[in-house]
Amino acid sequence: MTSTSAQDDPQPQSKWQQLMARFARVTSSGNYMPEVDGLRFIAIMAVVLFHAHILFFKEAIPSGITWTPGWDWLGFAVGQGWFGVQVFFVISGFVLGLPFAAHHLKGRKPVDMKNYYLRRSVRIGVPYIIALTSGLIVHCAMNGNPWSDGLPHWAAGMLYSHSLFYDGGLNPLLFVSWTLEIEIQFYLLAPFLCSVFKLKSAVVRRLVLLAGVFGIHALVGEGMFYFPSQLWKHSILGQIQFFLIGILLSDLYVSRWSESPSARWWWDVVGTAAWLWIPFALKIPAMDRWLPILLLVAFTAVMRGRWLKALLSQPLVATIGGMCYSIYLFHGAALYWVTYNVTIPLFGFEKGDWPFNLLPLAFTVVLTLAACAVAYQLIERPTMRWRGKRK
Repeated sequence: MTSTSAQDDPQPQSKWQQLMARFARVTSSGNYMPEVDGLRFIAIMAVVLFHAHILFFKEAIPSGITWTPGWDWLGFAVGQGWFGVQVFFVISGFVLGLPFAAHHLKGRKPVDMKNYYLRRSVRIGVPYIIALTSGLIVHCAMNGNPWSDGLPHWAAGMLYSHSLFYDGGLNPLLFVSWTLEIEIQFYLLAPFLCSVFKLKSAVVRRLVLLAGVFGIHALVGEGMFYFPSQLWKHSILGQIQFFLIGILLSDLYVSRWSESPSARWWWDVVGTAAWLWIPFALKIPAMDRWLPILLLVAFTAVMRGRWLKALLSQPLVATIGGMCYSIYLFHGAALYWVTYNVTIPLFGFEKGDWPFNLLPLAFTVVLTLAACAVAYQLIERPTMRWRGKRK
């Protein structure tokens, strides 16, 4: 969940603009793409609804596509929201690839590697350490688990290596931390992977990236067959194909799209179909190998379309997307607290009671986003301001 830069409106014209400006990303460069924050919105809402699914849906997630009457289709679609994580990985590949692509393909200034790592260590590390340490306190001091149980998980998490030490197991202190460990691994590898931009032939560059996407998927599949472990999925090896798709998108953007930004309505049709199809396609046998390509099409449609780009660039959508890191870190705890302390006493819902549960579900998600917005203001946004002052 790497950040692009936003440019605060210096003279908001309304109270709504003032509110959005208070939660907008702090500028780190002069190039802000609101549709990228819109893509982050898709990713974070898919993840939040996926985890809320556990609290509101009665049945387990189906193992395959089932066409059932009533509202069961809603449970099926929401239950596939885990793909929001892969959307984040594509965004990271795209955003981190842009300056390297601009340097190698357009002769722009080289990437300042010291600043590259320092910015991310502050921007990603500070909120993560606070969230992980808060999880340790809740796990041990509030839930009564022994510190001898929590501290090893905390130490492994501080090294961004919990998946490595625990064979791909989730960290009980912060169950979403496995994806952040993968992000850190990608940050370290990104300068090397972006060496692909040194290849002068656009066709060769893109074929190399696509070969990497399918080749790595095949390699991981073989590895899981002979050495079964969750570590394959919860490490960079099992997810790097999505970062490569992001790097491919940065190639296309810098070398072609930024110079011909014309929008086409038919990309809106293609993109809408792709985004709606992905949750159902995930349960088709062997379709997982094609998820990177589906996301390539869906992302391209947003960047080349007219209405999709405009929709995802709306201030509220882009602002929520811009807060995605704080939402991602804290939404799990917020969901459970809001559900059991506010939603259940207020609505008294029963799992699986559809469509009635749409109301308490929406209520819970809105309060969760509001709580995470507070965390964003108190924890994450100050790291952006520090970055801006340092510049």
